[in-house]
Amino acid sequence: MKCIVGLSGGVDSSTSAAIMKERGFEVVGCTFRMFETAGANLAVSDAKRVADYLKIEHKVMDCTADFKLYVMDYFVQSYESGITPNPCVMCNKFLKFKYLDGLKKQENADLIVTGHYARLEKAGGKVELLQATSTARDQSYFLYRVSGEILKHTEFPLGGYHKSYTRELAAKFGIHVAEKSDSQDVCFIPNGDYVSFIKNSSSRISSEGDIVNESGKVLGRHDGLINYTVGQRKGLGLSGGPFFVKALDMEKNQVIVADKEGVGSQKIALEEVVFIDEPYLGNCEVKIRSSTPKTSAKITKISDKYYVELLKPEYGIARGQHCVFYDGERVLGGGIIC
Repeated sequence: MKCIVGLSGGVDSSTSAAIMKERGFEVVGCTFRMFETAGANLAVSDAKRVADYLKIEHKVMDCTADFKLYVMDYFVQSYESGITPNPCVMCNKFLKFKYLDGLKKQENADLIVTGHYARLEKAGGKVELLQATSTARDQSYFLYRVSGEILKHTEFPLGGYHKSYTRELAAKFGIHVAEKSDSQDVCFIPNGDYVSFIKNSSSRISSEGDIVNESGKVLGRHDGLINYTVGQRKGLGLSGGPFFVKALDMEKNQVIVADKEGVGSQKIALEEVVFIDEPYLGNCEVKIRSSTPKTSAKITKISDKYYVELLKPEYGIARGQHCVFYDGERVLGGGIIC
């Protein structure tokens, strides 16, 4: 049996490669070169060192063009349009699993393996994507757009583990990255300064403008729309309140604010809805962003448009984020909030 392991040079992917080798698989480690920075080059060298230590084949795949198109440009264009992006979801769909699946076919391998914290159950030719045992590390939210056909031939060895145990395993295997720090949420902005990144990547960034309430009354000034996100409370510089960002009006160059009740919503319209298996309508739970707990909801459909009706209001729901559907631990699918 042969498997292709997405080998990033971090502790999770390295431990996954070691686990699969211990299980008797012929392992091919695949590292993506997605952008050119000192940190990215270090990740490639770390991955090579792990592959050499494990005595497995190592391939480096250049996907810088696709990464720029599907992740970096998407990230910038979303903020230019007043939309809150999620680059990790797009990277999984358009890059990582696409490239890994291509290499699996090229190498005539049996499985794709990654270090994601999620679980898969396979039976009768079907696959179910489940939350990780460790809900604190769960990454199922970021995987909902990966096709069921690819997931049928995928394995997540760490799905039943806590991160502390993964590090113990890495140390047991003697892997040098056992204590390496976790990767950043936005890997191509290692210092976390996404505002500077966008300013350097775009010619459409707005200048200063007005902060207004829902009636259009001017309450203050903003220093550029990219500095604000829907649901934001801190850093508005307004007296009174508390105020929350309700919307960004790109045409008028305005930040629209409201009180907490004003940014609450119980109905969400979705676009580009996908399902892991069969389409589903009815009661479920949803996550409206990766960092929030699941909440009770109902999926409905009118004509060809999907909606989510929440049992209780959620606050600061942002266009461009992903609403993922769950039946208990099982991921049903999801869509992009529009």
